[in-house]
Amino acid sequence: MKLKSTLITSAYFAPIVLFLAAILTFTAYIFTNRGDMTSALLLLAGFMLLITGVLMLTLADRRPLPVKLTEMLPVTPTLNLATILADLGVTSNSVYRTLPSGEHVQVNPVTGGTIPEMPKDMTFVSVNDWYGIQYRATGEALLSQLKCEDKLVVPTGSISQLGTCISEVLNDTLSLADKVTTATTDKSVIITLEEFTMKKTCLSLQSASPKCCTMVGCPVCSLMGAILAEGSNRDVESTSAVLEGSTLTVSFALLPAK
Repeated sequence: MKLKSTLITSAYFAPIVLFLAAILTFTAYIFTNRGDMTSALLLLAGFMLLITGVLMLTLADRRPLPVKLTEMLPVTPTLNLATILADLGVTSNSVYRTLPSGEHVQVNPVTGGTIPEMPKDMTFVSVNDWYGIQYRATGEALLSQLKCEDKLVVPTGSISQLGTCISEVLNDTLSLADKVTTATTDKSVIITLEEFTMKKTCLSLQSASPKCCTMVGCPVCSLMGAILAEGSNRDVESTSAVLEGSTLTVSFALLPAK
């Protein structure tokens, strides 16, 4: 698992480095002041580093994407998909699966039993008397971006390592919660996000129907399910999503290995 440091990707990283370099240069000037050209160059270099740092700090981008925008973006698409599924009579929980190609899909079974292997381009699935709906995971684009831009590598084999991976992604990389804790077993994973920044997304979805979060799920819940499915090489069912104040608790069931 390899993620870029939040500090390094910050707009303030370069000014901080320049300020530290200026301090070191001034320190060297004070302790080695010989009153010659070398000392004068050290003093000049220190001032140049300091001025450059001030300019970069002044021009640093301090305009993050408004929270009210990011919170509302996933609501309508998620509600639309949940409504379509409900109108089709499909009310089962979403099951996350990683395909051999590395893509991630969500499956809503219509009939019971083990979910069979399915053609990846088929939406309305009918295989060996098994029926269901298959579609691209709503968190697929976010997971792809994390892999390409933040060099995320999903650990395999260990459920506890997957929990740590999800905690680091949601907390350190995406800054979606002040604290992320995970409780894992061989059959389930419970993820708790304290001071969740997108709580209005949850409120909007659950006010329409609490079933929206487990039947489809927003990109954040889908991201967690996709990471679990990829790392465990198992189908992962979304079983609950409960928002209490600013704390979101999401539960997943790890289905028997295929």
